[in-house]
Amino acid sequence: MSEPEGFHLSAALNGAGSHPGAPARPFTSEEYVRLVRGAEAGLLDFVTVEDGPGRLDSGLLLALAAQVTDRIGLVPLGPTTGDPGAWATRIATLDHLSAGRAGVRPRATTSNPEHARLLKILGTPEGDAKVAELFARADEFLTEVTGAWATAAPSPQGRPPLALLAHATVPYRLAATHGDVVLVTPADTADLVTIRKEVESLREAAGRPAGALRLLADVNVVLADSQEAADARTAALEKAAGAPFTSDAAIFSGTSEGLADLLQEWFREGGADGFRLRPAVLPDDLDAIVTGLVPVLQRRGLFRTAYTARTLRGHLGLQAA
Repeated sequence: MSEPEGFHLSAALNGAGSHPGAPARPFTSEEYVRLVRGAEAGLLDFVTVEDGPGRLDSGLLLALAAQVTDRIGLVPLGPTTGDPGAWATRIATLDHLSAGRAGVRPRATTSNPEHARLLKILGTPEGDAKVAELFARADEFLTEVTGAWATAAPSPQGRPPLALLAHATVPYRLAATHGDVVLVTPADTADLVTIRKEVESLREAAGRPAGALRLLADVNVVLADSQEAADARTAALEKAAGAPFTSDAAIFSGTSEGLADLLQEWFREGGADGFRLRPAVLPDDLDAIVTGLVPVLQRRGLFRTAYTARTLRGHLGLQAA
C-alpha cells in the first residue's frame, strides 16, 4: 500500500459539464481521451465518466483512454442490473487493459417506469419501502460481483475499487458495506462532520476495519482568475440555463486559491479524505483545476507532486484486495 500525500483529488467528466448552462457540444471519443490525459497531467487519483441515453459508453471510453494513459484511475458508471458475472468481467477487463487502474461507480437503478413511480412516492412510507428494496437488490448484486472477482473474473488489483455516490442513510449503508470510496454531498463543514460520523458508524456495523473506506466530498466548480470573473461566468451560465444552478452537491464559484481554502477546511476540519470536483464546463474548468488549483494545493503540501503508485488502489492508499 502506498502512503498518500495530503488528500485525494478526482474529477467527474459529465457531458459538457455539471452546469446545465454549459455550452452543448457533441463530445467525441478523442475529446474524452484528451480530458482524461489532462486530468492525468494534474496527477489526479481518478476520473469518473457518466453515460446514459444519447451518450457514449463510459466503460468503452475509458478502455480507449487506458491505452494512452499510464497512472490515472479510470472509473466508469455501473448500473447494478443484468448479470453480475458479466458486470464483473467488464470491469475486470478494464482493469487488465489499464494494468490495475480501473474502478467502477455502481448505481442502484430501476426501469424507467419504476423510476417514474418512485419519484412520485419518495418521502412516503411506500417510497421508503421501495428505496430499501432497491438498495437491498443492489447489495445482493454487489455481493455476487465481488464473489466473481475472487473466482471467475480476477483482475490485477484483485478487486477494483467501488466508488458509490450516496446522499442518505440507506445508500451510506451500501457504501459502508461494499465500497472503497463513498462520494458524499455535504452543504458545509458541519454537515460533512455529521456525514463522516454516520458513514464510519455504518462501516463499523458492517464489520469492516477502520481505513477501509475513503470519503470524498463532491463539489461543483466554476473557476476564474478573479472573483469578479467567476461571478460573471456564473451569471452567464445561469442566463444560458434560464435559471439559477441547483445541485445535490455544493457549488463553488471563485478562484483556485478560494477553492483551495474550502478544500483545506473540509479536509482538516470536516474529515474528508479527498474530493471529487465536478467541472461546471468542460474542458474549461477541468483545465483550471489542473493548471490553477493543483499547483496551489501542492504549494500548501495538500496534494502529491508526483504519482507514487501505479494502481488505483495504490493511489487511494487501500490495501490490496
